Amino acid sequence: MKKAKTSHPTKNRPTLARTTFTTSRLLDFFSDKELTAQIGHPKSHWPLAVLVELTGNAIDACEDVAIAPVVTVKVDKSGITVQDNGPGLPAETVTGILDFSVRVSSREHYVSPTRGAQGNALKTIVAMPFVLDGNVGRVDICARGVRHEIRIKVDRIKQEPVIDPQCHKDRFVKKGTRVQVYWPDSSSSILHAARERFLQVADDFTWCNPHLTLTVDWFGESRTIKATSKTWPKWLPRDPTSPHWYTLRLLERLVAGYITEDERKGRTRTVREFVAEFSGLTGTAKQKAVLDATGLSRMDLTALRNGDGLDERKLATLLAAMKANTRPIKPEALGLIGKDHLAVRFEGAGCEMKMFKYRKLEGESNGVPTVLEIAFAATHAAFKHTGAGFLRRLITGVNWAPALGATPFRQLGHESLDSILQEQRAGYGEPVVFFMHLASARPRYTDRGKSAVILEADNQA
Repeated sequence: MKKAKTSHPTKNRPTLARTTFTTSRLLDFFSDKELTAQIGHPKSHWPLAVLVELTGNAIDACEDVAIAPVVTVKVDKSGITVQDNGPGLPAETVTGILDFSVRVSSREHYVSPTRGAQGNALKTIVAMPFVLDGNVGRVDICARGVRHEIRIKVDRIKQEPVIDPQCHKDRFVKKGTRVQVYWPDSSSSILHAARERFLQVADDFTWCNPHLTLTVDWFGESRTIKATSKTWPKWLPRDPTSPHWYTLRLLERLVAGYITEDERKGRTRTVREFVAEFSGLTGTAKQKAVLDATGLSRMDLTALRNGDGLDERKLATLLAAMKANTRPIKPEALGLIGKDHLAVRFEGAGCEMKMFKYRKLEGESNGVPTVLEIAFAATHAAFKHTGAGFLRRLITGVNWAPALGATPFRQLGHESLDSILQEQRAGYGEPVVFFMHLASARPRYTDRGKSAVILEADNQA
């Protein structure tokens, strides 16, 4: 009997010539998972993220032009709106925000005590309404007589966002900036669930910023908290940074950023111009001393290049010379929130002022200054009693921005802030108000959401 012939199972099967597809990574910014990673907080905290980022930006804008900030936060059925009395966002900045292929920031490369320095806050907020809705999103930015109406959809075939910015004349916002985030009806439960924490974080801004006048309107319920000191002195975003705040790696990042930006704009920056931007080096004699010590006199900043990178030896010499010719910034120059301001806020919270305590701790390590301010008082009037006792009020912040979620001071020495408060009979069930704020020229966080600050040797008061 002849054995039947068998053929290989794939011999006559048709083959597929696979195509290598190219898809846009821009859509990653508009997915639930990616936007959560960018913001650093879950969806339940997104209303708080809008509040913190937009209010922080508003205060920064006013400080840039030495104006006492007046900020209005309004929440209604359309969404969240934040308006300030600053100089108004330039049109080119709005254009940069809408380019999701690049990071645009005037803070990120510098080392200084600023509220935000990650460079993606407004991008996440522009993307947020679309991600919440899943189909469309809208954010309006009004400034300098122009309303930028930004609508976002997604091309499902090309797998990339479709951003449609329309510009209209706006006669209502001639001063300052107004950002309106349209919150989708499908996600209204997230907004309403955040009400209690939203109002508290908004109030926390007035504890951390004596010069701030803030109005908060939640669905028609409005409250205004006035500034206690409109001329409050602090280190402003526009103030020069100190060379003592930089490590070699941080200086390398700043120099690389300048070289890249100068090439993009077709200009050349000298080393002297670069040095002159630092605190304590604005005088020609100091600049000459630095340049003579480094051999970089009359050189362009590109002289620090070494192939595709930067010359670490030259950078190290430059940083050492700048530090040698300047004095470290004293901690109090960062800005003290102060006992008097906090006393006003504690009294307004219904505290027993006979029990009010305030302590200031100033520190400096390797030229990096820090100020830790702590205040405490007992209260019986401001909080309702629950079955577990009174509700403790905890206000914490870093560089004049309140914590979005839990306290950022997770670890103080070998203990957490919560455990220390518990030991001092200031735990959650106690009728107390506790305030803690850190001002640091170089704060470090464990995550993108800034939920936990690292208190280490060089930034611990």
